[in-house]
Amino acid sequence: MPNRRIIAIWFPYMGAERILRKTQHNLREPIVVVTNKSQSEIITSLCSVAQSKGIFAGQSLRDASAICPNLFIKIQNSHAENQFLKGICRWSSKFSPWVAIEGDTGLIMDITGCSHLFGGENKMIKHILLAYDEIGLTSKIGCADTVGAAWALSRYSEKVVKNYRNGDTIEQEARATRSRSAKRSFQSIKDNLRLTKNSKYFIAPSGKIRQSISNLPVAALRLEIQTEHTLARLGLRQIGDVINQPRASLNRRFGCNLLKRVDQALGSLLEPISPLQPELNFGVRISFPDPIGLKPDIIAGLDRILDRLCSNLKKKTLGTQKVRLQAFRTDNTIKNIEVGLAQASNNFEHIRGLIIIKLENLDVGFGIDILRLEALKVEVLTQHKHIGHSLVSERNKSRAKRNISPEDLISRLGARIGLENITRLHPAKSNIPEKTYTTLSAAWSEPAKDWPKPKSYRPVQLWAPEIISAPDKPNPLLEFRWRGKIWYITRSYGPERISPEWWLDEPKWRSGVRDYWFVECNTGDRLWIYYAHGGLTSSGWFCQGKFA
Repeated sequence: MPNRRIIAIWFPYMGAERILRKTQHNLREPIVVVTNKSQSEIITSLCSVAQSKGIFAGQSLRDASAICPNLFIKIQNSHAENQFLKGICRWSSKFSPWVAIEGDTGLIMDITGCSHLFGGENKMIKHILLAYDEIGLTSKIGCADTVGAAWALSRYSEKVVKNYRNGDTIEQEARATRSRSAKRSFQSIKDNLRLTKNSKYFIAPSGKIRQSISNLPVAALRLEIQTEHTLARLGLRQIGDVINQPRASLNRRFGCNLLKRVDQALGSLLEPISPLQPELNFGVRISFPDPIGLKPDIIAGLDRILDRLCSNLKKKTLGTQKVRLQAFRTDNTIKNIEVGLAQASNNFEHIRGLIIIKLENLDVGFGIDILRLEALKVEVLTQHKHIGHSLVSERNKSRAKRNISPEDLISRLGARIGLENITRLHPAKSNIPEKTYTTLSAAWSEPAKDWPKPKSYRPVQLWAPEIISAPDKPNPLLEFRWRGKIWYITRSYGPERISPEWWLDEPKWRSGVRDYWFVECNTGDRLWIYYAHGGLTSSGWFCQGKFA
C-alpha cells in the first residue's frame, strides 16, 4: 500500500482576489480588504501589489494608508468568502475526491493514488497551480506525508529560520570577557535533503518529514500566539529545536497541545481529513418553447415540476418546509414566490395548494420562459408507527370530520399573513399571573399536551392592573369605585399572596407583594382584585381580571 500523500493549498490573497474577480479591478492598483476589530479597521487580505509596497495582513488601515495613500478599500464579507472557498473546494474535487477546507484561506487534499494520473506529483502540482492561476487565484502548495507537514511547507517554506548558537555571533565583547569557545559552524539538517521546490510549491520526499520541516519556524506547527512567543524567548525558534527537547519537559511547560501538533506533523498521531460533503440540492425546472402568461398554463407547468420535486424528496425520505418558485421572464428578470409550511411535507396536493394561493400576486410581464422550483429547507420526515385496524378506523373518522389538519390550516393561513404571525400558547413555570404561559410560533412548535392545573382559581380574562378607588388598607373591601361606577361586594374569598420574582426587576411589580381576592359583586360580576403593599411605588388596590 503506498504511503499517504497530502497536499496543502494556501491562497494568500484570496479575499482580495475574490474582489478582483468580481469587480474586474485594475490589477496594477493596490487593493485591501478590511474588517472592524476593537474599534479600528484591520486589514484581513490584500493583493500582491499592496504587499510589494510594504503592507501586510493584520496591519491597521491608518498605517497602511500612510504608506500607500491610493489604496482601493473593500469591507470584508465573511459569509461571501466562506461560500467562495466552498466553491473552490467543490471545483478542486476534479483533482482528488478527498478535499477539505482548512481554515479561512486553505484546502487540504489527499492525493494518495491520484498523482500517477497526472504523470507524478510534480506534474500534478504544476497542473493544479496552472488551473488556479487561470481562474485568477494565487496559490502555494506543500506536499508531504502528513497534514501538518504539508500545511507547514505551503505557508512557511520561504521563511526558513537560521539557527544561531550561543557564542557564534559575539564579536563586540571585550577581549577579557569574550567567549573562548570556538565557533561552532552549524550544519543544517536539510543540507543532505533534496527538497523539490520553487516559489509556489514545495514537495517533501516520502518518509522524510522530520528533515523537511526541521528548519521551519515554530509557527508552522499551528500553535497559539502565546506559545510561539514563549518558545522564541526560550531560544526554540525552529521546529527541530522543539523536536530535540525532552517530551516530559515540553508537556510540563506548554501542555499537551504542543506535543499534539508535533506528533501530527511527524505522523505519530493520525490527523483525519473531513472532506466537504456535497449539499443536497432539490431543484427542478421546466423551459417553455414559447413564453407563457396565462394562469392555467403556469399551473400546468407547476404541476409537472412539483411532481418531480416531491418524487425526489420521497426517495430521500425528506420533506420541505420552505419552497421557492422562480419565474424567469422574457425581459431577463426573475420573480420569486416563497411559501412556508408549518410542518415538513412532500405531499403534492398540500404544497400545490399553498403555491396557487400566491400565484395571484405573480407579475408575468411579457411572458415567462422558465419555471424553477426549489426546496429551500428540507428535513427528515419522521416515520409513523404502525397501528391496529381499530385505531386506523378512528383516525380516518376524525380526519373526515375535520377535513383539514391543523398543520394544513396553519400553512394556508401562513401563506396569506405569514407564518411568524401565527402563534400558540404553552404553559410556563411561574407564580406570576402574567407569566403562566409563553407564546411560541405555531409553525415551529407542537400543541401543548397537558396544561397544569392551578392551585387556586384563575380568571378567564386577564388584563393589565387597573387602579380602583378604595381605602389604602389591606382589609377586605365592602365597596370600591372602578371604571366610573361604584361596585358593591357581596362575597369575597382570599387573600392569596403572590410575591414578585426578586431576581428580576419588573416595572409592573415594583409595588411589592400582592394580596389577591376573588370577589362577587351585586351585579353578578366576579372580579380578581389585589392589594399591593408598596415597594418602589406606592401601595393601593387594583383590578386585574374577571372570572366566568
